[in-house]
Amino acid sequence: MSAIFKPEGDLFRATERAGGPWSPDMLQGSATTALMTREVERLAAKSGFAVRRLTFDLWRPAGLRLFRSASELLRDGRKAKTLQVRLMDGDTEIGRCTALLTAPSGESPIDPFARPVAPDKGPEAGSPPPAFAQKWSRYFQHVSVRLIEGALEKPGPAAAWMRLDAPLVEGETNTPLLQAVQAADFSSGVAQIVDMRQWTFINPEISLYFFRPPEGEWILIRAATRVGAHGAGLTTATLSDRNGPFAEVMQAMSFERREAQSQAS
Repeated sequence: MSAIFKPEGDLFRATERAGGPWSPDMLQGSATTALMTREVERLAAKSGFAVRRLTFDLWRPAGLRLFRSASELLRDGRKAKTLQVRLMDGDTEIGRCTALLTAPSGESPIDPFARPVAPDKGPEAGSPPPAFAQKWSRYFQHVSVRLIEGALEKPGPAAAWMRLDAPLVEGETNTPLLQAVQAADFSSGVAQIVDMRQWTFINPEISLYFFRPPEGEWILIRAATRVGAHGAGLTTATLSDRNGPFAEVMQAMSFERREAQSQAS
């Protein structure tokens, strides 16, 4: 199967499968964050530290072009390290990931206040979205989706299993961390609460907090969105695999009403 990116030496060329929802010639946010995560994961494995937080700032849209990543170690501690990975389009920085890594410990304490939670239904028990919703973007057409609560085409909280079926990078297998990050970018879409004929919404950033490594290909997003003042909003989501929750997601949202002329067209 064709990949989202094709390597060319130390560079990565976006294929048409990387196209996003606003234009088929513009990079999908999930592709942007996942490609930066690939470099974070490589550096984390080299250090022996665990990925605990990933914060992505998505600064500007990018075309389907040739990209490179530039990494820097901001903090090199015995118990915690902070990395920075920048995604570059030539000399233009289109996004940045700040990653917190921590040294693994031999054991974890038992939470005396934890309550048993019924396991979520697996992706086999879910249902695919309507065909028109799956055509949201070229990238999304290569993501398997199985809904277990709510609906993508209707406003409100929802829960959906997702799996990127195409390789992120040609010749490589998608890791569980890559699957988690690419899925997380869809949190605001899973939990959209507005009529998209009347409103637009974007998330210029996204943060993931991990309390254990993800496992497997399928990632469950359970998301909800809240709206505040002056067009501000917040999407929060819990990410789970077949063994249960492993991360929390936060996305700062910005809402804007469409112009009346655009609504009528």
